Amino acid sequence: MEKKFWFDIRENKYAVPEGHSLAELTEELFSYIGSLDPELRDAISYETFANWLDQDKYTLEQIRPYIPRLAINLQHGLGERDTDTVFMRAFSILFLAEIIHHDNQDPFLEKDDVHSILAKGLSYMKEERDPRGYVPEKGWAHTLAHTADLFYVLAGNRFIARAELEQILNAITEKITEPIDWVYPHGEEDRLVQAVLGAVQRKLLDEFFYKQWLNSFIYSEGRRRPWKGSFANQPVHNAYFNSRNFLRSLQLKVLEKQKLASRDFLLSEVASTLQELRQ
Repeated sequence: MEKKFWFDIRENKYAVPEGHSLAELTEELFSYIGSLDPELRDAISYETFANWLDQDKYTLEQIRPYIPRLAINLQHGLGERDTDTVFMRAFSILFLAEIIHHDNQDPFLEKDDVHSILAKGLSYMKEERDPRGYVPEKGWAHTLAHTADLFYVLAGNRFIARAELEQILNAITEKITEPIDWVYPHGEEDRLVQAVLGAVQRKLLDEFFYKQWLNSFIYSEGRRRPWKGSFANQPVHNAYFNSRNFLRSLQLKVLEKQKLASRDFLLSEVASTLQELRQ
């Protein structure tokens, strides 16, 4: 279909045009997920699918088969760096986030569905090696931010308990403290913090966990992370800045949330962690 066909659908409040089926059109949307054209990939494919989910156009039987397809897409070129395969992965994780978001609003998934998506998301974030945010001419890849969006909606899901919330927060630490030749420049830390606050708002985690979790920004496997003098090792120095930026964002966002659970404790512990990070 031409772009005008899809933009007309948007103008018509995402009504499915006469003579076309939802299944047929969704197949076409899925063919655009990895497109190098940002209009096809983002403004048409992602936005249309998200709006059709919000409008309850899909039945459970229609949605369920999309989950393994999107999960398989996360393996497409995984481990590559600076290649166009990144768009297929980055937008497939975003489609999964929309499915979980819809389930949070109008429950239809089973526990195994949700836990499977969590497992795939955790594995994907660990293995993703393309850190790019905005790619000139081709638009947003934003793999880390999109994965953070998935974790945010997962954190609010009824099937995610304390153990799974701990997994999400620990995975974020592992990723953000990872030595890398990149300092994230496109607000990735803010999106990760949003996922953390989503977990905090569940009130399933306690102060003991928060203390241990924040301590993991300073220590790993019982040893102090090599932040001091990290300027001599660029990948480690980048990890230091990514960690500092994340903790600063967390501090600011917690400060803004007047009614956040464990707010005062978190403010104190994050401040202490930042202080120790500088030493």
